[in-house]
Amino acid sequence: MEDSKKSKLLEELKKKLEESGNFGEMSVFTAKELDAPMDILRAEIPEFGSDLVSLLGEFFFLPIEDEGRVYFSTVITLMTNVPKETVPDIADAAARLNFYLPCGCFALGDDDKNLIYRFMMPISENEKKPQDTMYMAADTAIGVADRFERYLKPVIKNELTTKEMVDMIRNGK
Repeated sequence: MEDSKKSKLLEELKKKLEESGNFGEMSVFTAKELDAPMDILRAEIPEFGSDLVSLLGEFFFLPIEDEGRVYFSTVITLMTNVPKETVPDIADAAARLNFYLPCGCFALGDDDKNLIYRFMMPISENEKKPQDTMYMAADTAIGVADRFERYLKPVIKNELTTKEMVDMIRNGK
């Protein structure tokens, strides 16, 4: 898929997100502006999760293609300053929590400073309405992250161990 088509699809997604009324400020940034390999739609997700805080959602196409498919990605940054001493516990808790997720995953960024939720959706280049699939992927990612981040927060705050978190999940709490 051409980069110009991907950019157009991100602009269309931006319009759909604006129409939903569930997002704050948002902008599409070009690869050149970001010195990155792809354009990125960044959107404020207000009143997110158990703390009802505003978070950053990023939506973009990975800079790879595979047999007529592109990969649309959603990344929600849940925490930007993960305390260094909690990194091993958070990494373990995220890995355990991922087992129970219907899709996507929680992870630490490559610098161990950011806690994120990531969801990817392959989209066929022949799909008639890829913007609808993109909106569904963004909505799904936000819903899953919103529902499950509450299990990680007590581990981050040292209020629960990973084992206690898993027990809560298994007991449907």
